[in-house]
Amino acid sequence: MSAKMELRWLKENDYQGASQRFVAFCKEDIIQQADKNPNFDLATYESSIRVILEKLNNAAEQKKQGVK
Repeated sequence: MSAKMELRWLKENDYQGASQRFVAFCKEDIIQQADKNPNFDLATYESSIRVILEKLNNAAEQKKQGVK
């Protein structure tokens, strides 16, 4: 299955601000990485995306609540 298909869960409209820009970057980057690197590990890439999005969303939520 193509890298693009594996990230079909990743929709820019589901995010805002920095998270949305990060999602747009990942959707483009994954295609390039999968094409250029025969050892590209899609599962690790996806896990990394999820961790970063969680951190970005937590930071945004804390900012809303005045914690940061």
